[in-house]
Amino acid sequence: MKRTLITNIGSLITVSQKTDSRGNILNAMNDLTIIQDAAILFSDTFEWIGKASEISQEIAVDHFIDAKGRAIIPGFVDSHTHCVFAGNRSHEFARRLRGITYQQIASEGGGILSTVSAVRSASIEELAQQGIELAWKAIEYGTTTLEMKSGYGLSIESEIALLKAIDIVKKEVPIRIVTTFMGAHDIPPEYAGKSSEYVELIINEMLPAVRALNIAEFCDVFTDTGYFSVEDSERILQKAMELGFSCKVHADELSSFGAAEMAGRLKAVSADHLLYCTEAGMEAMKQGGTIATLLPGTAYTLRLPYAPARTMIDHGLIVALATDCNPGSCYTPNMQLILSLACMNMGMSIEEALTSATLHGAYALKAEEQCGSIEIGKSADFNLLNTNSYTDLVYHFGVNHIAKTWCKGIAIQ
Repeated sequence: MKRTLITNIGSLITVSQKTDSRGNILNAMNDLTIIQDAAILFSDTFEWIGKASEISQEIAVDHFIDAKGRAIIPGFVDSHTHCVFAGNRSHEFARRLRGITYQQIASEGGGILSTVSAVRSASIEELAQQGIELAWKAIEYGTTTLEMKSGYGLSIESEIALLKAIDIVKKEVPIRIVTTFMGAHDIPPEYAGKSSEYVELIINEMLPAVRALNIAEFCDVFTDTGYFSVEDSERILQKAMELGFSCKVHADELSSFGAAEMAGRLKAVSADHLLYCTEAGMEAMKQGGTIATLLPGTAYTLRLPYAPARTMIDHGLIVALATDCNPGSCYTPNMQLILSLACMNMGMSIEEALTSATLHGAYALKAEEQCGSIEIGKSADFNLLNTNSYTDLVYHFGVNHIAKTWCKGIAIQ
């Protein structure tokens, strides 16, 4: 692959991983590692990083780019989305603005089940097209790694259709896509009043079928009031781990439900949402090495209290940020907006938010050796900003600060 040298970088924000003498991760969220007057050399991976004045004149380069004093940051890692679906729920959004709760709409057959009905009527190609369009929107705002979940099918056939649609998205967009199976997103209408039977279906049929196709890396469960109990969630996740899936949990979004404690006990890779997470849940997650993935866009859209990010960070948790892009409770793929919400409504510094949206998002996908920071040997995923300061991402809000994006060393916009 051709080698490209970018020089005249005003500030290069590497967000590099910090470890102690034993190799343990240091949670240094405010220490971004910034190189002024920098240069980077890359092919599909980063090959050299440092001050422009230090680069050898003898290095072979195929292409030169002048950054014109602008800043470079890692590509955003959006570790929680539901970008493959069908239908439109803007009418539900309008109802919520008139005071109808998310739970009330769901009890009437709306919410997730409304999207389930639309998904079951859609073709795999139609589902994939929705995901492709949203992936490209995410790319416009600087995302280079994107997780996508199933969960709007809630039957073996429809869940597999969603996963196959995500597989098409992987082939059609030039960024890293990570797939999560989420058959335990809700109880489908045909199993109303028979949730235990649906749990058995997930454990005995869905999970083995998905594993046999090898089209998902993670398994996720919605553990909360009105969805899956801690006991049923634990059974599903235990089976998933036996089959080789890594696990995530939609945890404590609507109530203090004990989901964070379960996630920590099972050593889940991440627990997500956590609006009502208790300190006991935080301690369990810390002990289990579970990433706290926060989704401020959902709290904003649902007018719910924001997750206690400041308490979590001070407690020593590794905190990630993601969009939760979905048709019902947070319809945005814009990670820059998520940084703004995190800083203004969750007490995070810009540095903490940027770390959470890049390196810590990679931790939440077990992809930190590939992406999330600008380090030699990692995939060349990064954004050239249209400004000389990363702080403008939050300071000058409501506009797109991405001038150009690379993923795996290829310019994609």
